[in-house]
Amino acid sequence: MNTMVLVLIEEKRQQMIELALTYGFTAKETIQCSQELDELINRYLQQTVLTESPFLSVPQ
Repeated sequence: MNTMVLVLIEEKRQQMIELALTYGFTAKETIQCSQELDELINRYLQQTVLTESPFLSVPQ
């Protein structure tokens, strides 16, 4: 499962780079993609950190 999220993160990262180079770093398309990337990274961290370290918790 974590491997799949890592692949999605890498794909989204590449998409964000392409958007930034095409439209600029502050374009709405780039920012939207960046936010989607953040969500994927957060999902990955929740799956890994919380399952591997039960003493670490992220407030909801």
